Amino acid sequence: MPATISTFNNIFEDIQSVIKTDYAGYVDKRNINHPEKYHVDNNMSDREFVEIIRDYILDFNDGHMWFIGKNYSFPNIGFKVRRFENSLYVTEAKQENRLQIGDEITKIDNVEISKVGEIHSKQLEESIFERQQWNLLLRKFSEVEVVRDNKTFKLLLSSYENEDFVSTHSAKQLDDKTMLLKVTDFAEEKPIVDLVRNNKDLIEKSENLIIDVRINNGGNDEFYFPLLDYIFEENIAFKDLFTEDEAMYTNYTKRNCDLWLSVLEEYLEQELEEDTIKSLQKDIEDIKEHYGKGFVEVPEETEYLICGQAKPNNIYILTDYYCGSSGETFVSNAKKYMKVITVGRPTMGIMYYFNLVTVDYGDFEFDYSISKMHENSFTYGMGIQPDYYIPWSPEHLRKDKDLLYVQRLIKEKDMRKD
Repeated sequence: MPATISTFNNIFEDIQSVIKTDYAGYVDKRNINHPEKYHVDNNMSDREFVEIIRDYILDFNDGHMWFIGKNYSFPNIGFKVRRFENSLYVTEAKQENRLQIGDEITKIDNVEISKVGEIHSKQLEESIFERQQWNLLLRKFSEVEVVRDNKTFKLLLSSYENEDFVSTHSAKQLDDKTMLLKVTDFAEEKPIVDLVRNNKDLIEKSENLIIDVRINNGGNDEFYFPLLDYIFEENIAFKDLFTEDEAMYTNYTKRNCDLWLSVLEEYLEQELEEDTIKSLQKDIEDIKEHYGKGFVEVPEETEYLICGQAKPNNIYILTDYYCGSSGETFVSNAKKYMKVITVGRPTMGIMYYFNLVTVDYGDFEFDYSISKMHENSFTYGMGIQPDYYIPWSPEHLRKDKDLLYVQRLIKEKDMRKD
């Protein structure tokens, strides 16, 4: 149900109330919460209002906090980029057919990339070039300067229809010893269950399993459980993977309980495994038990038993900045087993605050986290570090350097056996 709040000022005031009381980071972030720096006017446009609120919540440096306008969205420029040194490189051009993958962008509105980066460092969110958020920032500009085959041309940015994210849960046999799974999210359980069941024989006959979560939008931790059976060799209860330093805390305010209950009930509408249903029902019982009590330490009590498999013998996980939320917890939990090797770049680093709820303001929505990890588990902004770091470069657009590196590791291991 949308909140009965109609004016921009009232919405802004309610968001401030959420951040001061309900948000999981309200204590940690109180010294950087300065709403007085931002002016909201009831007569401003939806776009102006959305931009001001987004600018305000950027202060909290929390990738699990965002604000959207249902009747307004930023222009979709039809392509994506990534920074390397002082240029942006086109990594995807599904709609903007005037650009090609690998094109180099050297200026934005006649300003060099390095200067634009300095001016808009807050919006880019990261100081490390390969982790910066240029795709959102570019939507605010009009023109880019492009270099292709040593020739330079200018391109006026266009606007295209927004496209929904298309999930991928795929399996590919690279050779008679190696399987590759690509998983772009854990939003639903059934695609993961189907992926494992449909490829069970091939996976269990393989010496090597590569799991690609370089792009993973997260979802629900319990939905990746079927993959854990092939990561661990012996049977182990999921809850036994965690130490005291990995305790979680949930802020059971009345608002949070009501909103989180809606999320869990929506999950229960999916086609789920029986164990998952029982676990979600236990979460609902916890909400009712702790209703209105504020922060409560929540021990990991998930009863799921990981049924370890002897094969595949070797597990490799490909990671990158675009792996966030539940994608990161998957990587973190998988790395607890010695046969797992991670390759690529650090994950997004947004798993410290989690369990997202949405406040519906009618034409607008505000999302925030109600739970957080123990402070000793802090990885915020740093992400899960790979065992083998492969810096991103434009060469990644011509060949899959990460996958090639894993294949080299496999070959070297095979040679040592002979």
